[in-house]
Amino acid sequence: MNSNIIWGIVLLALSLFLKPLLAIVGLNERLFGLHWQGETVFSLSPFLVRIILAVIGIIMLIIGGMQVAKQKNK
Repeated sequence: MNSNIIWGIVLLALSLFLKPLLAIVGLNERLFGLHWQGETVFSLSPFLVRIILAVIGIIMLIIGGMQVAKQKNK
């Protein structure tokens, strides 16, 4: 299996199960923010992070599928 396809599947799974995984590992949503001297400078909502992971995962799947199709045509 192509590595891009594997990464795409991993990122899609992460986007689906992000909140339970964070809870299991013991991390909170402050992970998605930039904090400096105790104040939040920049923060991404967990929902936005999930959307970004899903989009990147789909792009990786498409790239991997195109590479596999090229190899089969040769």
